[in-house]
Amino acid sequence: MAQQEFIYWVHFADPPAGCSTTDFFFGGLSAIYTQFSKQQVGCAVTRLWEVGVSDGIPYYNKRTGCTITRELLVRKARPENTPE
Repeated sequence: MAQQEFIYWVHFADPPAGCSTTDFFFGGLSAIYTQFSKQQVGCAVTRLWEVGVSDGIPYYNKRTGCTITRELLVRKARPENTPE
């Protein structure tokens, strides 16, 4: 059985400055901070780890309107002899 993979969905109530959308997807919690500041998110990455976002507990910041959740990434199975 394949190992489960997850993505982190970042949703803002209103689009952040310079953006036209409210939804963003990242491969890890630290990657969020390559695009957004801790002021935009409402906390530092260490807070997300403390809350348990990486364990599936959603984070919501009322002040910034930012919600971060971990979502299961579904992939189609590859045949065994197919190279990546």
